Amino acid sequence: MPAESQHELRFLTNLGLVVTYKCQIACPHCVLEASPRRTEEMVLADAQRWIRESVEYPGSPFKVLSLTGGEPFCNIDLLRNIAAVAAQAGLLVTAVTNAFWAKTLEEGLRTLQSVPAVRLLAVSADAYHQAEIPLDRVRHAIIAAEKLGLEYNVAVCTEDENDAMHLAFVAELESFADPKRISVAKTLPVGRGARSLAHLHYPMSPDPAPAACWAASTPMVFPDGRVVACIGPVISLRTPHPLLLGNAKLTSLTEVLTRAQRNPILHALRVWGPRRLVELLREAGFGPLLPQTYVTDSVCAACFSLMSETRVVACLNTLAEDPVLLEKVAYGRIFYLKEEEMVSALASAGTIH
Repeated sequence: MPAESQHELRFLTNLGLVVTYKCQIACPHCVLEASPRRTEEMVLADAQRWIRESVEYPGSPFKVLSLTGGEPFCNIDLLRNIAAVAAQAGLLVTAVTNAFWAKTLEEGLRTLQSVPAVRLLAVSADAYHQAEIPLDRVRHAIIAAEKLGLEYNVAVCTEDENDAMHLAFVAELESFADPKRISVAKTLPVGRGARSLAHLHYPMSPDPAPAACWAASTPMVFPDGRVVACIGPVISLRTPHPLLLGNAKLTSLTEVLTRAQRNPILHALRVWGPRRLVELLREAGFGPLLPQTYVTDSVCAACFSLMSETRVVACLNTLAEDPVLLEKVAYGRIFYLKEEEMVSALASAGTIH
């Protein structure tokens, strides 16, 4: 069954655009390996087309556009223009930021007023970011957001949730940010962290975490057109895997998302999580190729360990061709997630009855 903590976000409610890989800092845990030297960024015309295709997608499921990076405020003109297009299309616009721009409260207010289409601020704040960015800037950004009536949340990464310094940092955040708006995630050695955080050691288990994956409900579009059904560590992978949905520069985003509706591996993760995939792979005789241990209580780490191993990906692709699994996943989406799209699509194609 899906984990109790699953957000049950309806598939294709949110669309994410990676606006840029540029960032003022190069955090050691950055999954995208953003830095001041990176120059890749989204072309406005591409963003406009993908926004248009998202709101014109059959059934118009999209409600939110999330702009991320890198640091989207690095190119505030591009951020402003993309956000304006999305808002005009009726989408709620959110932007991820490290708040480098809020040197003072007044500068924070001016910056947010200059991007009026952004209605929710997702601030990244933790020991990694604050090694370069004073925490006062996070404070100014949040106070500015509150004064302007914007929603906000704060995302914190840590190697150890019980570490005294981490707990002290969170306590300081809570002195000016609503504790209910602060979320904490475990740092994983992925992306730049594969090199800079290779020393990390985690409690390990013989089976993956039992939770379902809510993060796979939000497809992310990258500047080069890649569409990935994940907002976690898997976005760092360059090798093919079932969560790499296609390329919106080579085909339409509509076509990519329509195929994604019938992707059994993707939706098995959303319904049951990676543990069920591991069980199915073991039942199919692929057990010897699987990781022998998994990071305890980390859905993201388990999924990454499966998607980053080419032999396991081949096994998952074989599994995806099983019509029995396809039908179980389709009806699982109805039962657990109240989503009928997969059953309808497969019925129209004559795959299930």
